[in-house]
Amino acid sequence: MSTQRSHPSRRAVTLLELLAVLVVMVIVFGAMLPVLGRTTHCGNRQMRDSMNVRGTTQAFVVWASSNNGSYPLPSELDFKNETIDALASTKDTTGNILSLLIMNGSIAPEMLVSSVEVNPRIARYDNYQYTTPASSANPQNALWDPGFRGTPDDVPANGHLQTDGFGHQSFAHAIPFGRRKAVWTDTYNSTEAIFGNRGPTYAVADAAPASSKWSLLTDSSGNASNTLLMHGGRNNWEGNIAFNDNHVEFLTTPTPSQVTLNATITGKPGKVAPMADNLFVNETNELNGDGTTGRVDQGLNAYLRPIADVLERARPRVWRD
Repeated sequence: MSTQRSHPSRRAVTLLELLAVLVVMVIVFGAMLPVLGRTTHCGNRQMRDSMNVRGTTQAFVVWASSNNGSYPLPSELDFKNETIDALASTKDTTGNILSLLIMNGSIAPEMLVSSVEVNPRIARYDNYQYTTPASSANPQNALWDPGFRGTPDDVPANGHLQTDGFGHQSFAHAIPFGRRKAVWTDTYNSTEAIFGNRGPTYAVADAAPASSKWSLLTDSSGNASNTLLMHGGRNNWEGNIAFNDNHVEFLTTPTPSQVTLNATITGKPGKVAPMADNLFVNETNELNGDGTTGRVDQGLNAYLRPIADVLERARPRVWRD
């Protein structure tokens, strides 16, 4: 004897219910659009910034291929003082280095103002003088336009007043002289930071272990720095950094795990310990480095800053914002 199973009755979805679901979906999607738009916009800005960092470091590498492996050094080219009439040792500023690449056709001025720039004192240099730059010592034979400024606080070249009061680029780079000149070459070392987004200032730790966190200084170049708002937030720095093998990483910390130094341990002569190497701090406890505060020419630890002026190579005037 066969039996039939009874099935519960199935109620059809009414048109009104379907419309109600569609209305809810439209409302939810509409609420998400601004968030998705901001995410996409931020992602695009970060990607453009990364491309500019990569493009500039590639220009370094191309330059090095024709200059015995060295990245641009204005001091070694302008030996007749036809671009800047000054001591050779004072010429290796950020503005001169990048202006040399622009004049050479390796990069364009617009590449050097980041898509995430927030400092109102930094603006694109639209009047680059590729021929006979007026602010050079001898315009007919000038190797770059000294009117291009690496920071808003650059010292005027050849006695010419700066006309716009702006810096014309957004980035920081390794110090190109002293012992650090060894890094200013195409070493292809994947742990040597060479160029990228500039950063804030931090409290110096004498013997911080690799896992420690650095504290932002409580001033305009520390926890109030413009650099925190370029990619990160008010309490943390993030940014694109290029390394000497020409790869670019988006970092969420100024102390990436692949960049460390051996530091001397206070009170224990001959003892060293691995230390978190902060990209924006000239750590003075580096093994075989110089322990003099403010001196940057004897260290080999990572240190990225825009250089406004080179009064002396041991203590160039770096720019912080």
